Amino acid sequence: MAKIGIDFGTTYSTVSYINNRTQEAVPIRFNGKEKIPTMLYFPEDGGRPFIGEAAYAKYEACQNAQTSEEADLVLSGIVTGLKRNMSRTERVAIPGMKSITYVEAISLFFKYIKQYAEKTCFEGEVVTDVCVTYPVSFDETPFKKEILKEAAQLAGFNVIKLLKEPVAAAMGYSGNRVIKNQGLLIYDFGGGTFDVAYVKFDHNGEYITLPPMGNSDCGGDNIDNALYEVWDKIVYNTRGRHISEYENEVFLPILKMDCMKQKEAMSLGIFQKHMLFLPPCASDILRLNPLTPNQWDDIVSPWIDKTIMLTKQMIAKVNAEKSNGLSIDKVILIGGSSRLPQVTEKLKEICPVAPIPVQDIDVAVANGAAIYANAGKIQAQICYCIHDGTKLRTDQQFCIYCGKPNFSYNYCFDDL
Repeated sequence: MAKIGIDFGTTYSTVSYINNRTQEAVPIRFNGKEKIPTMLYFPEDGGRPFIGEAAYAKYEACQNAQTSEEADLVLSGIVTGLKRNMSRTERVAIPGMKSITYVEAISLFFKYIKQYAEKTCFEGEVVTDVCVTYPVSFDETPFKKEILKEAAQLAGFNVIKLLKEPVAAAMGYSGNRVIKNQGLLIYDFGGGTFDVAYVKFDHNGEYITLPPMGNSDCGGDNIDNALYEVWDKIVYNTRGRHISEYENEVFLPILKMDCMKQKEAMSLGIFQKHMLFLPPCASDILRLNPLTPNQWDDIVSPWIDKTIMLTKQMIAKVNAEKSNGLSIDKVILIGGSSRLPQVTEKLKEICPVAPIPVQDIDVAVANGAAIYANAGKIQAQICYCIHDGTKLRTDQQFCIYCGKPNFSYNYCFDDL
């Protein structure tokens, strides 16, 4: 029974499995890359959909289109935003005046991952089990978790587990390492969402968590959009037109390719000129001057500040439990957007210790999901409240009498 973990992301997803030889969680590489674009492309002729990198390549076809109509035809078949736009009532539009449900769309993505894993990692063995991660905010919209389960089932998985992203990140960070007597603050700033969590490891290496916090509309995509708006104003002031040929419409190839690449460069402190090829088919070319560090800071700061606000709240919760042995010994950075230098600078101002960017920053969540997919369900046992001695079970996070956290707490499947 082969098992995998999927970090289902807004822009990119990552997938991991347990290597039989090393017994460690390792990422599955899709055509040599650790990340696979969370994208689908449906051809106009109704043929088999393109998934991942093949779908992403269609953006380049749009940029090279000879006419607006040709570009529109390609764009009409591209499907993104599966995670952020997930809905029971809305449907995913595809060419030919058709539509499919989000369950069906996501299942196509999961099925591709499943078949790729079976072929490249398990020598044809069927992948039966999967753990799919989700942001904390999905707890407030449980239908989204139901969609993920249904999509995984439709893709052919038999055993399906769900796991909060920051909890998976903690598992992925610890991996095979035994962490004892340490409290970890997990800062997870991804492409579309932000989560912050606290995990406390005791002297046995067992752990408990405080309830995680998150924002479902705060991530790298927001920064891409903010950069696009800045460029759009420059184009309008310079050429008297918008980047897109259509009023109040975003030209996705530039947003998803140019803006993302420039964001990554400026995150590394590289501020350079950029050639912007305007549609259709580079009918106009604009040489953009580099943004200044201050301009870049104005773009990213509003979104980072949203994450800092939630992080402060989590730190306050930990500090309120200091008398019960909670402390922040490490601050772990997870998610691609956490690479922004402003993140580290602002976290240093509010955290008791300097943040640590982990080596597997992009795959820690998927690694944790793979570890959890291969773990058995923790059985509830009898324990006693450390505050007043009330008899409890280890699956009860808070004492039913005094209401304080039960630090013998163990997560069971339904809690995660």
